Amino acid sequence: MIEYLIIILATSLFGLQHSGLSTRCVKARIINGWGKEGYARIFNTTSILTLLIAFLSMNFWDWIYFVLQPALIQPLLFILGILSGLGGAVLSMTASRVISVSTVADMRTDRKTELVTDGIYSRVRHPLYLATLLMFSAFSLIYPFPVVFVFSLSMIIYTMIGAYFEERKLLKYYGDEYLEYKKTAGFILPKLR
Repeated sequence: MIEYLIIILATSLFGLQHSGLSTRCVKARIINGWGKEGYARIFNTTSILTLLIAFLSMNFWDWIYFVLQPALIQPLLFILGILSGLGGAVLSMTASRVISVSTVADMRTDRKTELVTDGIYSRVRHPLYLATLLMFSAFSLIYPFPVVFVFSLSMIIYTMIGAYFEERKLLKYYGDEYLEYKKTAGFILPKLR
């Protein structure tokens, strides 16, 4: 039980770091003190470090179990995991063609960025969050072990919380324009028309 609590605490640490450094006030303060490059270094370094801590908290080392112990393979879960992972990767690449990572993590505080509502964003407001959910789902389907499931579930919960806070931030930032956009595009899943 303690091992699961450690995983949850480690993923929470990542979530706090990731969301905390993404807030406009913290971002602006760091940029004012260390510049955009300094912010990028701080954000990237701490994100990698806390994600690594969360990942290692699983203490899971059977990455090639399906080669060494093929009897453990659950074919349906394995295939669904591969499909989910591929879907997440394709969705991530599709979303990245419409909006660059530098736009998502816009470090310029001197202008209002344009609300992107075309391409995949015309159907889903947060396709990168959906891609993340698919990737973590794939992870727990390919590796159907309790510690991996707890890690993936914790990261999925954080992703949903992050999407909620991102939604609030965008609504505050874009106002009525975002309210209109919400009528046409789904939050995480496409709206049925």
